[in-house]
Amino acid sequence: MKDFMSQPSHSSLFTAVSCLVGGVGKAVTAKPLLFAITLTGLNIVLYAANSDNAGYVINKILDNLSEYRNNYFKENCKSGNE
Repeated sequence: MKDFMSQPSHSSLFTAVSCLVGGVGKAVTAKPLLFAITLTGLNIVLYAANSDNAGYVINKILDNLSEYRNNYFKENCKSGNE
């Protein structure tokens, strides 16, 4: 059986960090003054950070389930229980 999710486990962490750096960089260049941050803007940033964390956790869960499934089928194919 072909392993469809064979990417390294650190790639999702790299993606999350690069998105965070890009978003913060864009926010800093767009509004360089810290006084321009409002309560509504802060709520949006917190919501985006929580969404990113939830996406990361779900991605890790799906990666682990895929790895478990691939290992299960590899073990069954080795023992001849197809």
